[in-house]
Amino acid sequence: MTALLALVLAGAQADPLLSVDLAAGPVASGLDRLARQAGQAVVARPGDLAGRDAAALRGQMRLSQALARWCRPAGLSCRQIAGGIVVRAETPQHRPIPAVRARPAAPPPPAPVIGPDVIVTGRRGTTIQGELERSYSASHLDAITLARRPPQSLAELLSGLPGLWVDTSAGAAANTIRVRGIPLDGYQGIAVQVDGLPVQHDTLPWTDIDQFVRPDLMIESADYVRGGPSAIFASNAPGGVLNLRTRAPVDRPGGAVRVTASDYGLARWEGYATAPIAPGWRMIAGGMIASDPTVRRIAATLGGGQMRARLDHDLGGGGTLSLAIHTLADDTLNISSFPMRIVQGQIRPLPGFDPRRGSFFGPELSDLRFATLGDRPFGRNNRNRMVVPSLSLTQPVADGILSVRAHIRASRTERYALSSSGNAIPAAQALAEAAPRLAAAFPGTASVTLTHASDGTAFTPLPDNDLVVALNPVAADTRLAEGLADISYARRLEAAGRHDLTLGLYAVGYRWDFRRAVARALLEAREQGRRLDLTALDGDGRALGRLTDDGLLNTGSTYEAMTGRQHMIALYAADEWQIAERWRIDWGLRHERARLSAVVERATTRDGGDPATLADDRIAIGSGQWDDRRERIARTAATVALHWRANSATGVFARMTRAMRLPDPGVFRVGGGDPARAMTIEQGELGLIWRQDRLGFDATLFASRFPNIALPDLSLDPVTGAVRVGTNAAAARTIGLELGTRAAPVQGVTLRGTVTIQDPRLQSYRLTSLADGIPVVTDLSGRIPRRVPRMMASLSASAALPGTGITLDGDVSAMGRRFADDANSLALPGFAILGLGARWTASPALTVQLRATNLLDRIAVMQGDALGGEIRAGGTDGIVTVRAQQGRVVSLSAEWRR
Repeated sequence: MTALLALVLAGAQADPLLSVDLAAGPVASGLDRLARQAGQAVVARPGDLAGRDAAALRGQMRLSQALARWCRPAGLSCRQIAGGIVVRAETPQHRPIPAVRARPAAPPPPAPVIGPDVIVTGRRGTTIQGELERSYSASHLDAITLARRPPQSLAELLSGLPGLWVDTSAGAAANTIRVRGIPLDGYQGIAVQVDGLPVQHDTLPWTDIDQFVRPDLMIESADYVRGGPSAIFASNAPGGVLNLRTRAPVDRPGGAVRVTASDYGLARWEGYATAPIAPGWRMIAGGMIASDPTVRRIAATLGGGQMRARLDHDLGGGGTLSLAIHTLADDTLNISSFPMRIVQGQIRPLPGFDPRRGSFFGPELSDLRFATLGDRPFGRNNRNRMVVPSLSLTQPVADGILSVRAHIRASRTERYALSSSGNAIPAAQALAEAAPRLAAAFPGTASVTLTHASDGTAFTPLPDNDLVVALNPVAADTRLAEGLADISYARRLEAAGRHDLTLGLYAVGYRWDFRRAVARALLEAREQGRRLDLTALDGDGRALGRLTDDGLLNTGSTYEAMTGRQHMIALYAADEWQIAERWRIDWGLRHERARLSAVVERATTRDGGDPATLADDRIAIGSGQWDDRRERIARTAATVALHWRANSATGVFARMTRAMRLPDPGVFRVGGGDPARAMTIEQGELGLIWRQDRLGFDATLFASRFPNIALPDLSLDPVTGAVRVGTNAAAARTIGLELGTRAAPVQGVTLRGTVTIQDPRLQSYRLTSLADGIPVVTDLSGRIPRRVPRMMASLSASAALPGTGITLDGDVSAMGRRFADDANSLALPGFAILGLGARWTASPALTVQLRATNLLDRIAVMQGDALGGEIRAGGTDGIVTVRAQQGRVVSLSAEWRR
């Protein structure tokens, strides 16, 4: 059979309405597609499916009707039960299946489906398990879910899944997440895959995974596995694995196009086309193009596009060869934190800055000159370019299944950002602080003025906002060249029960080139704020000199350059051991050995030579001297689970895992003498999966311990303004509960809900600082890690209006209080966001959708100061530096399918 769904959405609708478009061909392929659309598992004997074909089937119909029309002419009985679709033969067939021997059924657990081409997240093997056989926590996003809320970024796709704190406020890329309380930023806690291969092996400084993921119509579904076996089948996945499945080419011409427009000016086209191109060969190609002025008010219009193409070929004996290529070239928004007021614990907008739509990226920041990197198109934000050719081979060999997946990748990013670095201050305070420095540098200084850098006019404060802010413009150039391969072999064995054994080898090598320059600018604390100059005047009002240079307090405060490499090989093994009729033991091991190396350029400072300004007195540049750093490291991850199929509606599992994450060459940026350290995570899970008719329920109680986390600590040198990169050693633990449910109380109505309740705590976290030359130790043990909420919940509902083709849906996401810093000195209030949508299926080929997100235009504050305010937030004086989600967006889209 072709790729079958292993993880399905909890509690599928009893009889959902589907838009069916099945090509004539093998019954197994059509069943696979229907199951994916309906979010259900297929249970069948391979011998019953082998050699059976069906005629083409198109139109809008209920799942039960589609199963009857697809299966009955082929001599099959296909019926729905709790948790899946059961297939049985009504007429005999004589063609043998050219794959693995069928495993006999063992009632009451239903017999699994066996196929030669299986893409699975969270497990490997020769069989497909039903939902109730799962021994780990997982969520599935099917095509229907993705169509109702089409995500435009990786963070949007992850929003609402249990156990994940997701911040989408940065824009289309460079967002951040937190997984089950793990105090790791960005995507360091999970692996992100496409068709079972990592998007990139490591998430690296300023080379985040989500910079290279753009969901579009070529993504058909997604699985997210939390904890447990994720650390066995993927590297750098202590918290989970997200696997995005792309559409596979089919045996007859077809395709789809979606056009989307929004109230802020977005224009986006996406689509795909598929067709057979020769006997045994099928091809699909698609992608997206976007013109994006962004929700945030910026001076530039961003956008670009991506393309995917895939060629599949049927091999002898039931195998499949896939050749694919993915290219990406676009510019995407990436904003940092901005000033807001805090009044009696409530965070309010600052006059002149709408936190839902505003940004600092105005005309005066469209282009910027860095002392070491020259003129840069700063307003373009993230400029991402990537090419990834890949190969996938699945072939039955000696009663087992051999799988080979590999890719090579070349990417380049020019990333521009404004890092916050402290709270905005009144203009009078900025003048007072500048006066002593200017007086010392320019004798005869009688006064200091604050003027607009572009035209010399005086700074004019807004009503109730006379604030100015110092920000850090950052330009980072990164290149990544990577090659990786994953080879596995799965086979069933009969010894003291039944075993589904998998052995695998994973290898990767990459080179990462990194160069970064940081300046420091003085701006008005308002949307698209103008750059400001601080100028010393003599008694006659003549300019003597400036603290700034065209609004820059320093034209180059920080410079970094390095080339890092990693070569890693991993061996893994896993077994699903059926020890009794209702009992199974799942276990896995993964051993990784890595060699890290880097050459890091030492920075030095020079005087730019302009006597009229202090902004170039200490410019950080490369010295031409390079330090060589090398490290070898090896670690082993292990997991074991006990699964009990309690009855036909209930599955229970208990799992213990020791996961790990090896360091990447980015650790050498710190430059100290400490060796690179691996991180380990000890996890325990107790889970329940229940399915009964129109209701499904999942519950997972989890506990995690992190004995050796290195928490990032970014700060500014108070003298030079240089960005200091450091880490603090700590431990942490988390206990929590994840709940998920889906119900179909009446035909056409579906309800889904998720709740995560957790208690994360820092441990052994002590900071040492100097006060008047005396070391002072601050103990932050017992505090809640920055950004991690104790409660998250989501609820969505959809209802099909009978006889109209219209489906209404709504969703609410809520998040409890979090803290912006590890010291828990700045609390961020909880919030709830409402979204509404309507879909009209005008015909089997045409669907029109209207959707509004953040309908009530709430201000949802997500995090605090990214530079210097994450360990302990600075003194507020009524002003805080935070970042909020985007405001209300209304979009209209039309999708046409053939």
